[in-house]
Amino acid sequence: MVNSFFSTISRYSNWIIGAALLCVCLILFMPTKVREIEPSSDPQFQSEVAQESRPVLVKFGATWCGPCVATDKALAEYQMKSNSEVKVVILDVDSNPSIARHYGIGSIPHSILFWKGKIIDERVGGMNANQIRSWVQSKQPLCRD
Repeated sequence: MVNSFFSTISRYSNWIIGAALLCVCLILFMPTKVREIEPSSDPQFQSEVAQESRPVLVKFGATWCGPCVATDKALAEYQMKSNSEVKVVILDVDSNPSIARHYGIGSIPHSILFWKGKIIDERVGGMNANQIRSWVQSKQPLCRD
């Protein structure tokens, strides 16, 4: 009985692996859609992010996180060169745990691009200034009325 089960599984393993890879590819390359999450009710977050008319890039991180600190430097460089097309906000998850929890931040650095209080896209991991610029520019078409 057990041998029969495992022989059936091994016979279809290529199909199972192929189907799993196809699902992963579909998820990764799916067109980005605006994620409908209510903006945090925190008053400062509301004024800094949700009520801003231009896109806002919020980087969730911590002072003890090396990749977060490196991304902060890259964000400063990006912001200097971007002509204020995007507002950059750096949010410390240790000081703002309720906002981090509200947006489901599990790993840092975690960057979320907002427009009119809605999530346009998000990235987990550190980025340099060129990666930030490319990412934000690729999402600009979603920031139109």
